[in-house]
Amino acid sequence: MATRRAVVALLGACTLGLLAGCSADDGGADSAGSSAAAVVAPAADCQSPQVLDALGLTPAPGTAATTPSSATPHPDAPSEGTVPRTFVAVSALACTPGGQLTDSAGTWSSVQATSRDGDMTALKSALELPSRESTDTATCDDVPLQLWLVDALGRAVRVQVPTDACGVGPRAEVGKALAGLTTTDTATYPVGLLVPSSSPSP
Repeated sequence: MATRRAVVALLGACTLGLLAGCSADDGGADSAGSSAAAVVAPAADCQSPQVLDALGLTPAPGTAATTPSSATPHPDAPSEGTVPRTFVAVSALACTPGGQLTDSAGTWSSVQATSRDGDMTALKSALELPSRESTDTATCDDVPLQLWLVDALGRAVRVQVPTDACGVGPRAEVGKALAGLTTTDTATYPVGLLVPSSSPSP
C-alpha cells in the first residue's frame, strides 16, 4: 500500500509539473539553447554577405554604395548556432562595424576583424547564457557582434551571441570573456562606398 501511495504521489507531482510548464530543460528562457548546432565552415570570414548584413553594413537602397574594385566575392556564411559538442575551438574571430574609412574614392563603411587566442572556456560558457530580456531603462553596448570560433585546422563555426537588454550588443559576460583573450591580429576592410569623392581619382 505504501508503495502504491508513493507512485500515486509521484504521478501527481509530475502532472502538476507539466501543467506548470516545468521541465528539466527549463532553466530560464534561453533562446540560444533552442538553436541548432552551428555548421562547420572551411574558414571564418567577417566579409561574408550574411555577417555584413547582421552587422547592418549592407548598403542602404538608393545610396551610392559600391564594393572596392579589388574586392573578390566572399562565400556565404552558415546560419548562427550553438557550438557543436565535438568542435574544439582554439581561437575566436570577432566581427564588428569598423566605422568609416576615407581614401581617394571617397568615404567607405567598414568591418573590423579581430582575432583572439587563449583559453576558450569562459567564452564558451558565456555563449551558453540566454539573451537578456529587453528593458526601457537598460544601459547597453550598441555595437553588434558577429562571432566565429576557430579550431586548430582553421575550420570555423559562426556562433549565436546572447545579447544584452537592448538586443543589439553582446551580453557583458561575452565581452568580458573576449577581453580576457589575447588579441593576435586586427584588420579593417572597406565594405561599401557611402560618399564618393568630389574630385576624380587620378
